[in-house]
Amino acid sequence: MDYTLSLTRHAAEVLDAHLLGDRSREQMAVTLCGVNRLHRELRLLVRDVILLPPDAFRHQTAVRLELKPEVQAFIHQRAHEQGLIQVDWHSHPGPLRSHPGPLSSHPGSVAFSATDDEHEAAQAAYLAHRMEGVPFGSVVVSDGAMDARLWITRSRQRKGKDGRVRAVVYRPEAQPLQAVLLGDLRRVIPTTAPGGAVPHDPALSAVHDRQVRAFGQAFQRRLGELRVGIVGLGGLGSALAAHLARLGVRDWVLVDPEVVELTNLNRLVNATVTDAQGERPKVYVARSSVRQSNPNASVRALQTDVFDPEAQRALKACDLLVVATDNHASRMAANRLAVQYLIPLLHAGFHIGVEALPPSPSPARQGKDGEMAVTDVSGEFAIPDLGRWCLQCAGIVDPQQAGWELAPAAQREVLRQRGYVDGTPAPAVCHLDGTVAALAATEIHNLVHPFRPAGNGQTRRYLVYDALRAELTSLGVTPSDGCPVCSPEDGVLGLGDLEPLPDYRRKPQLPSAVRLATDAADSRAATRLPRGHREPEAAAGEELALQLATPSPQPGGNGELVPDVRLPNRRARAQRLQVALDAGPDPDWP
Repeated sequence: MDYTLSLTRHAAEVLDAHLLGDRSREQMAVTLCGVNRLHRELRLLVRDVILLPPDAFRHQTAVRLELKPEVQAFIHQRAHEQGLIQVDWHSHPGPLRSHPGPLSSHPGSVAFSATDDEHEAAQAAYLAHRMEGVPFGSVVVSDGAMDARLWITRSRQRKGKDGRVRAVVYRPEAQPLQAVLLGDLRRVIPTTAPGGAVPHDPALSAVHDRQVRAFGQAFQRRLGELRVGIVGLGGLGSALAAHLARLGVRDWVLVDPEVVELTNLNRLVNATVTDAQGERPKVYVARSSVRQSNPNASVRALQTDVFDPEAQRALKACDLLVVATDNHASRMAANRLAVQYLIPLLHAGFHIGVEALPPSPSPARQGKDGEMAVTDVSGEFAIPDLGRWCLQCAGIVDPQQAGWELAPAAQREVLRQRGYVDGTPAPAVCHLDGTVAALAATEIHNLVHPFRPAGNGQTRRYLVYDALRAELTSLGVTPSDGCPVCSPEDGVLGLGDLEPLPDYRRKPQLPSAVRLATDAADSRAATRLPRGHREPEAAAGEELALQLATPSPQPGGNGELVPDVRLPNRRARAQRLQVALDAGPDPDWP
């Protein structure tokens, strides 16, 4: 079993600033994590970041940290109520030689101390006892390096001669993390992570020689490690697959329910008349396109939609999701999956607007009545800054329109007749697909290996191409504090398997307020502490000024933590967590 940790770019920046700001003393933060159980991997997903200020400690020196009991109790209580896994972060002080970026992957050295080992083993055993076997994680950072591990605690009962349980023995074991994923396709390898480099392939080295000359072998290796999932393999999706395959991506999940039709041949990459006549699935055409550039590529082609649980299981194992569909419902489902499992997401789309020319008495227009005028030719791509905004915040997903699109066929026909749902095929042309796909592939390249000069828009999050004016416009997005999808408090950010994905096919989603109220009512009785257990409380008049870094404190606030009155169903989350921890390899994974 491999263990990894994933967090958003925003969370990485916040942790970096806090842990490596004051180098005179050890610093500490805590993250609370959901979980993503994959085929042979358990991935922790950072949902909450808690920054610990100086007054949270009994002792804070260059060689020692000791939290106040009431602070530790607060953290345990929050993890218990939310059903999340606790991961402690701390720094080892020393001179800061360089500071190239958040939790830098530049070469360096850091290791857990003997004091760390002793304290964390005791912490792991305590949490396993209090939270029914839940693991505990820890990360240590220093200048240009980090190490990370997950403590798995096994228990054994000791019984007396009468058969009664006399004691429970806990044996924590530290498992090294294979990687820490820092959002936007960045990966840091902890210092004690087991080796596992991608095997050298001389044939592929020759294929990619020209780009390796510019961007290096490390860039090529990273591309070869990525698993990319594409939802929608029409003209735009197939063009993106072709670009990324030739760039060097070798591991794929392709999802599209449709087959090739004659009307697709003006833009579907590598599709033929024979494919249309034989109604060949679009995912099979895309698979053939990928393997033309790399015959050894691993491609899982699923002729289904993104609402299918099988497709969702395959997509949640990806390092990057691309949604290139022409409807709000599929974008809504992909956006939810990306936010819930902290998977970088790229949306790509285009629009061609036409309208009929009005009748004209002009002799020059005789015989031309009914002709169409092109009013818009544009494309766009967006890479949401998870932890700050998502496709729904940006207005790219319209939940109401998505609901109409997911309505039963009879209701959808009524909506179409009333003008709410457009049943007319949209205009499309291959060169617009190719232009948007090339722009999006360039941005993915820049995420994997930043080549754009600093201060020149390192990552363009939302770019619109206007072909009528030959203009590229970069748009900003204002985060929505109460987004029901990506808000760290009200949404599903980083919950992973702890929250079930909606069943879009069978029932509509409840409004957010109703869902939260229901969860709170179901969980009140389940959030009590075990019998006989009492956590320390803050002394009278003492405030806990811990800072919850996700979400950021609102303007005018002091960043103090307050109990969350909208508690989730802790018992259900605990059950889902145990299922994720106990599950074996996925038998459906090839």
